[in-house]
Amino acid sequence: LKRSAGHDVGPYLAMKEEAPASPRGLLGFVQTLESSFGRRFLLFMCMNYFGLKGIAFAVLQASMLPYFQKMDVKGVEFQLASVVAMIPWSMKGFIGVLSDIVPIGRFHKRGYLLVSSLLGLVGIGMLGFFEQGRSGDPWFAAVLFAMAFAFIATFDLLCEGKYSEVMREQQAGSEVLTFVWASVQLGALLASLLLMAVIDDVLPRHLIFCMLPFTMLAAWRTAAGDLPEEPARSWKSLRAKAFSEPHLFQLAMFMALGSLVLAAVATFQTPKLRFFLVVSISSCLILFSFRTLPRVLARSNLYMFLISIAYMDLSGPLAYWYTGTENCVENGPHFSYHYYIAVSSVVGSLGAMLGAVLFQSMQDWSFRSAFIVTTIVEVLASLFDLFILTRWNLKVGIPDAWAYLFGDAACQSIAAQMIIMPQALLTARLCPRGAEATVFAILAGFQNFGANIGSILGAQLADHYHIVTKRYGPCDFEYLNTLIILCHIVIPLLCCVAFTWLVPVAKMSDDSAFAQDSPPPSFASPQPSPLLSPETTPRGERSSPGDDEENSPDQEYYLLQEDGPHLRQNSR
Repeated sequence: LKRSAGHDVGPYLAMKEEAPASPRGLLGFVQTLESSFGRRFLLFMCMNYFGLKGIAFAVLQASMLPYFQKMDVKGVEFQLASVVAMIPWSMKGFIGVLSDIVPIGRFHKRGYLLVSSLLGLVGIGMLGFFEQGRSGDPWFAAVLFAMAFAFIATFDLLCEGKYSEVMREQQAGSEVLTFVWASVQLGALLASLLLMAVIDDVLPRHLIFCMLPFTMLAAWRTAAGDLPEEPARSWKSLRAKAFSEPHLFQLAMFMALGSLVLAAVATFQTPKLRFFLVVSISSCLILFSFRTLPRVLARSNLYMFLISIAYMDLSGPLAYWYTGTENCVENGPHFSYHYYIAVSSVVGSLGAMLGAVLFQSMQDWSFRSAFIVTTIVEVLASLFDLFILTRWNLKVGIPDAWAYLFGDAACQSIAAQMIIMPQALLTARLCPRGAEATVFAILAGFQNFGANIGSILGAQLADHYHIVTKRYGPCDFEYLNTLIILCHIVIPLLCCVAFTWLVPVAKMSDDSAFAQDSPPPSFASPQPSPLLSPETTPRGERSSPGDDEENSPDQEYYLLQEDGPHLRQNSR
């Protein structure tokens, strides 16, 4: 990230103290954002979060199930193809690092945004133009979806890095986070409402093709310079930045390579080789993360990684069970796309909002308590799948539509949001000052990587138990109930109980518990205040050999363990 906020922000620095008080309400909220970020960059963020991550992402994700079902893809293949499509979200850390040390053209971010726009144009264009048929290659379609999601993920990452930089320089409040979150949710809600009206009557490729203008708009506004940044520095300076934190760069690079290998692994038809590669890649990344990151951060990252894997994804077989025809699921729900995707997405958005509100009441809890409770909530929400699959809902007089809407759409969205928020908060609390942007992107990549592994393992278990899924039949769901109990209840609970000790017991609201020594700026982070940031590396090692060894973080390791009501400091 660069130190300067750019051409749309600078004029406000001198005027900030003399500006009159902003009016309250929505107008005051917008004016506060405009005074900090500039009108052009604010509109660029609106395009990015409302248009791309809100509308375009929701439409592309909702189109995947009908798109692959029209290709006559089995449920397990659909789930593995989804892993390939979502791989770019695991590579965000490397994209951020690469954009900062290897600029394309004169600017760090602009070239990568334009390249990603081209990827999105090709991916969305080909998905929209070519007709799906049973003879089509699902893996080629998955790669095209991955190109489209790489476009959205790159804009999400680099725009996030820029507004974080401006927040630091302008000492802006949390208004921008509210703006970003609200923009994404409103965009997704609008997309869901539009899908409700057309998804059963329009081919999925036509829905995808309608997202093509977003790629052109994004490329146009990027080329126009709406994202403010200064020209890149000399190659000598950039090389020095790369060598300032080589371990972080290597970890981001290994994460990207591991993600690409994971995408290839998803296409392998030999379960043993697939399992071996998944375990090997995961082990190498975890070991390298302990070598690179502070110990508390590495331990917490390991817990969040394991929890992401433990809730093994069964979305492929479940989607086919809920939407299968009479030839596939006799006496089944037979949901239309309108109901299964669009209506449930609207209810799911509302459920996610409620989950965020409920999480606010847990702010005084410890991180360990929050993770345990949110895991239990997630497990309880999974019981609704069993409730419907065993047809108990019909025995007690509850129709499938209502049981699914309240259970999967609402309760599981609440649980998912409550699971995500303590993970994001803990990551933000533990990120070393001066390397926040890099480390946060890497840790978010770890969590996405873990979810992809959970999806691969879930698909492999479905294959092992001979679950056969085709929308028009024949199908075999005999052991699906067993898999839900194993993958969504037993393993998550065991993992939570067995590994919660990896998480600090500090309260989520206790900032002082995480006030450890901070590193200098890394290659992907803005300049921190020298008064607040002693010269240490992200591993907590002094860069100057003459520093006081007695207070060195290498000598004392903050486990953040609790001794009665207080936190105690433990020596290594």
